[in-house]
Amino acid sequence: MPGPARRIGAVKPSATIAVMQEADRLRREGIDVIDFGPGEPDFDAPECVKRAAHEAIDRNLSHYLPTRGLPELRAALAESYKSRYGTDYTPDEVMISCGGKNALFAAALALFGPGDQVIVPSPYWVSFPEQIRLAGAEPVIQPTRDEGFVARASSAAALISPATKGIILCSPSNPTGVVIPQEELSSYADLAVEHDLFLIFDESYEKFLYDGGAHWSLASEFARVRDRLVLVSTFSKSYAMTGYRVGYAIADQGILSAMATVQGHDATHATSIAQAAAVAALRGPQDDLRRMIAEYGRRREIMVEGLRSIPGIACTRPDGAFYAFPSVEGLYRRLGVDDSVGVAARLLRDARIAVVPGEAFGCPGYVRFSYALAADRIREGIDRLRRIAAP
Repeated sequence: MPGPARRIGAVKPSATIAVMQEADRLRREGIDVIDFGPGEPDFDAPECVKRAAHEAIDRNLSHYLPTRGLPELRAALAESYKSRYGTDYTPDEVMISCGGKNALFAAALALFGPGDQVIVPSPYWVSFPEQIRLAGAEPVIQPTRDEGFVARASSAAALISPATKGIILCSPSNPTGVVIPQEELSSYADLAVEHDLFLIFDESYEKFLYDGGAHWSLASEFARVRDRLVLVSTFSKSYAMTGYRVGYAIADQGILSAMATVQGHDATHATSIAQAAAVAALRGPQDDLRRMIAEYGRRREIMVEGLRSIPGIACTRPDGAFYAFPSVEGLYRRLGVDDSVGVAARLLRDARIAVVPGEAFGCPGYVRFSYALAADRIREGIDRLRRIAAP
């Protein structure tokens, strides 16, 4: 019997999905698991989004759309970026995708291939290096642990070789919640121009900012890097629409045409009904979004202060997203383990807490806690952790 393609052997399954599946299995057995694993809002989509989806069904928006997506949604996104960042992207330079992940994968396949290297700051979102490998290229990891998890352009510059084709950035970061400062993004734009590189910028958590913090986007640098920049985001996080699977990419016509070629032979386009719902999310009331962000800010404090109260855990306060990424190396001896994979296994087995080990993000010694769950569940999870980690 023939086996799968060799490229699959180089790719690791998604660790975050694996955690969700194991937590689901235990719940089906009647076990109460506090799941800090998912990167998914625990809120429901806004009412205007649900109404728009129903109305799209009623008016029979059930046929094929252009591969790049619903014209109304693409126009709304082009206008949104123009008003926020002064960009001049046209609706034809916007492609709607099946979630942000689909847009990022289309970019990897369209821009990178065998012999290319792509710089990826670590900790990274789990799919970045795997998508690069599936494209036949090589991820080059840029460690940021010693820089407070801030991706510095100077560190990336030291990794550039004749084979370097691009850099992938994510801000606010999954898994750390760190926001890349504006001056660093400007320096990355300098690197891209100097070394003729593509820049892919994932800003899926752009709305999740706390303490009055601002989101800095590479869109602000578009005048210098327009012909080499891909902006990617999604409706999944900001509007709690993960199951709708609507993301998007914004890029120069030459880049976007290549990405649309990939999508045209893959998904064709994101679901028509979900795209209509995304128009309502973008143009409708933003009250639900503001309430959600305020609640996550409250949960962040509960999570961070709770983790800091446990000996052996060191946790910085994230500026954005909805994750805490504490160091757990101080728990190794106490839990009788050798790494953060062992910590995660012990927490699931003995405390019924699901977390994602830092190895999944290229950063051993840490684990990711999502605080996208109710405050009382966060407190209960911290209490369980405290009991198992007690000296």
